[in-house]
Parts: sequence; C-alpha cells; structure tokens
Amino acid sequence: MLTNPPADFKTKKQLYKPYKSDRNGKVGMVYTKKGLIHFGASDYRQNYSAAARKNYCSRSAGIKDGSGNLTKNNKESPNYWSRKVLWNC
Repeated sequence: MLTNPPADFKTKKQLYKPYKSDRNGKVGMVYTKKGLIHFGASDYRQNYSAAARKNYCSRSAGIKDGSGNLTKNNKESPNYWSRKVLWNC
C-alpha cells in the first residue's frame, strides 16, 4: 500500500521506501541510490484478477536493462518496484 510522502520527502530522501507519486501519469515513487524513480502507469489497473497478475509477473520477469541484465531483482529499476509494490510478484 502506497502512502503520501511526508513534507520533507525530497530533503531527507529515505532510501527504498515507496510512496504515492507526485508525477502525473505515475502511481508510485521511490528514492534509490541512483536517484528518484517513478513507477507504474496510472492509466492501468493493477491486480484486477489472478490471471492478469500471473500474466504480468511472467511477462515482466524477462525485462532487461540496456546492459542485458534482468531488472526484476534490481532495486534501481522501475520494473522491480512495480512488480513488488503493485503486482506482488
């Protein structure tokens, strides 16, 4: 469950704690060692059926970054946070 960020969110920068995004079109945001990451498209409904969750989890498990590494276990990627927070993969 995403919560609203505290007033001092951008100054304290607590790492790896997801909050509701302040960016239009995104669901969540999280500070990582590489900076602020916004994840999840607000136009899509997450977790609306078990079949959709299973399909998304299997499909997103194969997403790779520019170096060819899988992003599903990389805390610095939006795919990781979307899978963890929104889809419970």
